[in-house]
Amino acid sequence: MDLSTPLATIAPTLDAGVLQVLAATTSGCTAAEVHRRLRRGSDEGVRKVLGRLVGQGIVAVETVARSSVYRLNREHLAARHIIGLTRLRDELVEHVRSEVERWDPPPLHAALFGSFARGEADADSDVDVLLVRPDRWDESREESWLRQVDTLDRHVLAWTGNEAHVVDLTSDTLREMVLARDPLVDSWWADGVHLAGERMTDLTTRPR
Repeated sequence: MDLSTPLATIAPTLDAGVLQVLAATTSGCTAAEVHRRLRRGSDEGVRKVLGRLVGQGIVAVETVARSSVYRLNREHLAARHIIGLTRLRDELVEHVRSEVERWDPPPLHAALFGSFARGEADADSDVDVLLVRPDRWDESREESWLRQVDTLDRHVLAWTGNEAHVVDLTSDTLREMVLARDPLVDSWWADGVHLAGERMTDLTTRPR
C-alpha cells in the first residue's frame, strides 16, 4: 500500500493524490495549490482531474477573487469513505500501538520511525519499528518476546501489504549506539512516533 497516499490502493492515478490533498483541508485550494501540495503530475493534469471530480460531484468549485477554489464536497455520499482511506496511516499507527501495548513481556520502548513516520512511505517502503527491551530476562520470556515480534511482523504485512522492518535492541545496545553517535539514533529522535513504554528521553540522553 502507498502509505503516504492510501487512496492509491483503489485509485492508482493522479485522482488519488488530488483527493488526498483536498481531504486534508477545509479551506479549499486553487488548482495551482493542489499541484504544489501534491508535488507530482503536471499542472494541466491536476486541472483535468479536478474538472473530472467536479463532474462527479465529489469536488465542489467556487470563484473567489476571480480564482477557482476547489473543496472536497463533504456532503457527498462517497466523502466519508474517501476521508477514511486518507486516514489509514493514523489507523495503522493505532493498530500497531494497540498490539504492542498488550504484549507480555512489554517493551521498554516502542516507536515507528523512518519514511513511514515522516509521511514519505510508498508502496515499496517498509514499516520501520523500533523495539527496546530489557538487557536480560529468562529463556521463557525471550521465547514469548520473539513470538510477539513475529506476530507483529505478520500483522503489519496483512494490514498494509508492506513488510515490517523491526529493529530489536536491548537498552544496553541503545546506550552504546548513543555513545557512538550512530546516525540511526538521530532519526529516532527526529522522526520517532511513540507507541508504548517509556519515552526515548527517559531511556537515554539525546546525543549532541
